[in-house]
Amino acid sequence: MTKKELRTQLLDKRKAITLKDWENRSKRIHRHILKSEIYQKSETIHIYLSMNDRKEVDTIDLINRMLEDRKTIVVPVTDFKTTTLRHSELQSLTDLETNKWGVKEPAKLKEISTDQLDLVLVPLLGADKKGNRLGYGKGFYDRFLEMNSSPSFGLIFDEFITDFIPTEIHDVPLDGLISESGLIYCNKGYQ
Repeated sequence: MTKKELRTQLLDKRKAITLKDWENRSKRIHRHILKSEIYQKSETIHIYLSMNDRKEVDTIDLINRMLEDRKTIVVPVTDFKTTTLRHSELQSLTDLETNKWGVKEPAKLKEISTDQLDLVLVPLLGADKKGNRLGYGKGFYDRFLEMNSSPSFGLIFDEFITDFIPTEIHDVPLDGLISESGLIYCNKGYQ
């Protein structure tokens, strides 16, 4: 199966998740993150603002909790001209705007260097247990992860973890996955 075919299949499968199931499963993932040692040791966390209409693992409630825990939250901001991600501190979920892809981003950029990150939580459509991820196909996260030295974990529902994700030379594997079942370490260095 090609990446494009797999992407279509997984998007359709994710759309079929009921709202109640999506909420409950997202909350289970949140609990695993919050009780993990890697979260507790991290001060500056890079996390995506979930596209809940696409049933990505919800991060909105999780971000609110992280802010309560006095974590420094950094979110991606899409630079369409350079096809890269910029990284902005987020102090509140009230001052957001929607970009042309429907992704929420801070209205005012407060740029943060990726050298300051302790943990990166990544959106994805599918992944395998080796940390190979299937994203939306534009390569924004691969370009970011290639330059990132902090641990990176994908947030994923259990049935989207497959035996094999086709990869290309530019694909950057994750250090782990976090699903309703818990943390799966793909890079033994972060266990």
